[in-house]
Amino acid sequence: MASEPEKLIGAVTSHYAAARGFLSRASAFIARVTFKIPKGATPGETINELGKRWALTEEERLTLHILIQTKPGVAFFDEKIQSINRAAFHRSAFALNAVTQLLFVDVAAQLYVSLPQLKLALFAANLALALVAHAEMRGLFNAMIAGPNALPPKRRFFGLFPNPDYNRAVKKHSKHYARSAWKEKSLYRPAYFIDAATIFLGAQFILAPEKIIFPFGFIMAKVTGLFTTLVMIFDIWRGVRAGEDARVAREREIAVYRDLDI
Repeated sequence: MASEPEKLIGAVTSHYAAARGFLSRASAFIARVTFKIPKGATPGETINELGKRWALTEEERLTLHILIQTKPGVAFFDEKIQSINRAAFHRSAFALNAVTQLLFVDVAAQLYVSLPQLKLALFAANLALALVAHAEMRGLFNAMIAGPNALPPKRRFFGLFPNPDYNRAVKKHSKHYARSAWKEKSLYRPAYFIDAATIFLGAQFILAPEKIIFPFGFIMAKVTGLFTTLVMIFDIWRGVRAGEDARVAREREIAVYRDLDI
């Protein structure tokens, strides 16, 4: 017969295993919903993870495997994977905000104004931002398949004269970072803060909790309050992170300009 310490250890181990299994399933679900591509131990494993979330043709898979054969190619591949993950996270975040604005937020009602167009406008704006993030994902994926831009020689005629095509290619290469910095700072960041403000001002379930039979109305009010508070905190955090992402994109743009032959 097992002793009390053995029973205690067995119970703790069992609860730990159950909790770990739940966290693993939750993490896998969040990764799938947000389209996050996990970074494998090797670039080849990352390509396999990408293939689980994005339908890759044999030609595209071969192109990526050729890309990661060189050190610059691996750096380019890792950068694009991080950018795709960030754009995918924006897409999921704005889709969540769209649902929240539709079901749990009514700023006009809180201000005692009959203006259902405001709710629909906030819902549509968040859906539009989710589509912008989705388009950015597609563009990043296509850029990754195309590979790093091959720059022409800096100088021509045995190094005696500068090559104008080189500077034009460098400037073209920097445009993506400039667009990314603008989206993060001027589009995504204000949108997150506006969502947080409207959720704070107008959090209200689409059906008034007091009209639901007790105690379901009380429970619904508490759950709604908790959910909208979490989404509001999430939006504030993402707004701050968007500012940091804009700074990183701007630094990468400046780093590209350092390669100009002036």
